[in-house]
Amino acid sequence: MSVTIILKDLVVDIAGRRLVDGVSLELAPGTSTALVGASGAGKSLTCAAVAGTLAPDARANGILAREDAPDRNLLALPAQRRPADARIALVQQDPATALHPLVPVIDQVALAAAGTSRGLGRRSATARALELIVAVGLDADLAERVPGRLSGGQRQRAALAVALASDPAVLLTDEPTTALDVLARAEVLTVLTEVLASLGDSAPALLLVTHDLPAAAGCDRVVVMHEGRVIEHGDALTVLTAPEHPVTRAMCAAAREETLAGARAAIEARRTFTARADADCAVRAFGDAPTPVREGVR
Repeated sequence: MSVTIILKDLVVDIAGRRLVDGVSLELAPGTSTALVGASGAGKSLTCAAVAGTLAPDARANGILAREDAPDRNLLALPAQRRPADARIALVQQDPATALHPLVPVIDQVALAAAGTSRGLGRRSATARALELIVAVGLDADLAERVPGRLSGGQRQRAALAVALASDPAVLLTDEPTTALDVLARAEVLTVLTEVLASLGDSAPALLLVTHDLPAAAGCDRVVVMHEGRVIEHGDALTVLTAPEHPVTRAMCAAAREETLAGARAAIEARRTFTARADADCAVRAFGDAPTPVREGVR
């Protein structure tokens, strides 16, 4: 779906407190934007406003619209009442919350595909579901399995297939790498980028909400939030290698230190493991080390 979604001057208030103030984004097809900031910066509230999932006690003002239909403001509409040609799909942090535990994956993806503006019949929706399941890197023979028979990484891919089946204008991922180790984090990001690249001209915009700067580095653009406001934005390379705002500079420095600390810990763990493995091999090869005999003792 080749439409650009515009968010302009978003304001979110809860209980009289302004928690998001004047956030604007442009989400064009096939592009990726990382919305970054520390906890409490307003990222998740911005995400919820865009997705149409704000809590009842939150009040949002501003404009959310297709670029070619600026007078049709979607911000006040909940997700289920948004028009199909401006649908925003949210990929949850925990894929288990996005998938029915007792329904085969292919049926869940097909159901999402059948609800699009394409008007697919059952057979066509199932065929489309299988295409997406393979596109996100799952083997076709896993399509008939229920989520409980998939690994965590496979469930994540299945949830992504469900989100893409709705033909969204924007694919919104809220902290997809939280609580994952380095390898799992890299796998999630690789899946996202590879799948969107494979969709070509029909790829939606990607909005990645994260506090993980290495994850943000894989996006085209980075928008930095602090205390509810955008403090810096630009192409990812510029923002992350030559940050201008003090808060962004501090975040980049902390990310570098965290990465170095993780690398040091991994190296030390590897050394310890190697030393233990070498000792075990020696014992297996030569038996227990002989007790040294002191000179003069018989």
